[in-house]
Amino acid sequence: MRKFLAVAMAVILIGASSACGPSQTSQGDGRTEAERQQALRDSAFRSTAEALDRVRGVEQLQRDRQRELDEAIEGSGRR
Repeated sequence: MRKFLAVAMAVILIGASSACGPSQTSQGDGRTEAERQQALRDSAFRSTAEALDRVRGVEQLQRDRQRELDEAIEGSGRR
């Protein structure tokens, strides 16, 4: 009985580890990043993709503002 359980566990572990391999999309399907992004926007995750786009825009705006503040601080210290 113990041998059977050991073999069964080995089969389960091998099966589970092969299921955790890289997916077809992560191996590359010949599409560019822009095509992948467009496919995501056209999928069921459209609202999530749009929200992520808005977040990226806000992040860039924040970086620009921070850079302007840093430049203003550096400029005021040199006088």
